[in-house]
Amino acid sequence: MSYVALYRRWRPETFADLVGQEHISRTLARAVTAGQTSHAYLFTGPRGTGKTSTAKILARALNCAEGPTLTPCGVCPSCRAISDGSSMDVFEIDAASNRGIDEIRDLRESVKFAPTVGHYKIYIIDEVHMLTTEAFNALLKTLEEPPPQVLFILATTEPHKVPATIQSRCQRYDFHRITVTEIRDRLVLVCQESGIAADADALGIIAVQADGGMRDALSILDQCTALAEGTLTAERVQEVLGLVGRAWIEKMALHIADRSAAPLIEQLGELLQNGRELKQILAELAQYFRSLMIVGVGGALSAAELADAQAAALKDAAARFTQDEIMSILRTLNETMQEIRFAPQPRIAVEAMLIGLCRPSEVVSAEGAAVVSHPADTARIARLEEEVRRLAAQLAAGGTAQTAAVGSGAANAAAAVSKPTAQPAQKSAAPKRLAKSGNTDAPPSGAPRQLDGALWKKFDARLKERNKLAASLLSGADYEGATETHFFVRPATDMARDYIMKRHRAVFEEVMSELAGRPLRVVCTGGEEEEMPPAASVPQEPVYPAPVAELLKIAGEGARVEEVAASTKRFASPQQPSAPAKSAPATVDEDAPYEVYEPTADEEAEMFDYDELPPDENT
Repeated sequence: MSYVALYRRWRPETFADLVGQEHISRTLARAVTAGQTSHAYLFTGPRGTGKTSTAKILARALNCAEGPTLTPCGVCPSCRAISDGSSMDVFEIDAASNRGIDEIRDLRESVKFAPTVGHYKIYIIDEVHMLTTEAFNALLKTLEEPPPQVLFILATTEPHKVPATIQSRCQRYDFHRITVTEIRDRLVLVCQESGIAADADALGIIAVQADGGMRDALSILDQCTALAEGTLTAERVQEVLGLVGRAWIEKMALHIADRSAAPLIEQLGELLQNGRELKQILAELAQYFRSLMIVGVGGALSAAELADAQAAALKDAAARFTQDEIMSILRTLNETMQEIRFAPQPRIAVEAMLIGLCRPSEVVSAEGAAVVSHPADTARIARLEEEVRRLAAQLAAGGTAQTAAVGSGAANAAAAVSKPTAQPAQKSAAPKRLAKSGNTDAPPSGAPRQLDGALWKKFDARLKERNKLAASLLSGADYEGATETHFFVRPATDMARDYIMKRHRAVFEEVMSELAGRPLRVVCTGGEEEEMPPAASVPQEPVYPAPVAELLKIAGEGARVEEVAASTKRFASPQQPSAPAKSAPATVDEDAPYEVYEPTADEEAEMFDYDELPPDENT
């Protein structure tokens, strides 16, 4: 192939050609000049920032026929061999495919031999973090004390995976991400030298999408120029990369600021029709609002993220949002990006999210409070202010304004307190329930309750907007009505009852008072006390006549009361006198022997079942 990719043609040849890594090129240049090069180096940093290129520049500077020198000639056999990868003294090893202990053992054997042409034998191990633990251990001793003419250069994008024992034996150099301005200026030079016509906006987009890597920038430029017809424009770059574009994103942010849902949805549909992905749209929108958040707090975006010309436009856009709104939008965008990964209809989820962003009630702060005031809140505040002014006027007039200010609701509640309860037995458990739920202001026991299903539905919906955690406690709860001063709720569990009264009581009372137009206190009914039977319903021990009770003692625990009672009636008449005697009461001799009554077989059959008779020992 005669064509060579741009990133290969424009690979740096000297320390002066390195872009964005002046701290490294300056240090290595001084080390080469002073003859103080180390035996081992560790180059770390993001992809495409020049780690391998710097290693080759250092190898040419040390092995050049005129070297060691800062300006390799590039024409000697050593320089040409290093450039095309055929040098017998410079070895490029890919640790991703040569990561085992056998390859490191071969390396240990080869370091013993002297350089063939150059002054040094140099080993460049790329992606060194891919070596196994055994390979690192085998390399450790050689890396610590190599032969005098041997130099190791280790390169990696993940330095945390390199053992500390290896890092301690190397000089570490961290390569930084290259700024957008530096990448754009380099692309301008490349386009001029290569005869490529490109707009400044197009090169700026490429510089941003390179994400701090010069190699990626040159690769994107190479790809875009292959598909461009004439001058490379920003629209063609966005089309090649599948980007939405800053202009579209700014229009979407403007619609969100103006609460214009219809144009926002139309713009989304147009982007999807043009082949843009939902994930890419949300990602660029989130990145834009992230920039607004940083600019809004007075921060400055790094040059690696933003071109200079875009800073002023961001400040104007950030002034249209509050910080709470921006952070709420960012949270919503991040949640939606997670949701669409598993959603059966991702477009519906995104459209619902965008419409929600255009509703003031949907934009909440980090503490859960509404950022934009709700119309109902405004009306409520106005009513309260008017009530305060009326009370102040009445107090200033010296009348009994305090009683009148309470309104008809308080009067009805007081009347309800004075009324006697009609069912004292049923209301006796109310104080116990109130004590368990933690309600210190007990409602009147006889106050009539009104059930309003529409009010309860409005309360549930308003509570979900105000506090979702508190609304979750209403799952399975029953509404038991409201009086002039209290409303009654029966939670499904004791835990929900405790959470309502101890942690979320204020928001419950605030929302219900708002909807009812009068102050109301929450009362949580139910609990263990209501399941206890009243004292009157507790079963008591039955009282039997004296003869039946006596026979039950004789018959034992298994005897039936009905049969014992029938036998008692049969034998009651012979034992009683026909006429009551008027003589003196007979005295009872306690020492007289007790006469035991022996019932006949027929009598036993009447007293007990035949199955329960004991076996006759005589038969």
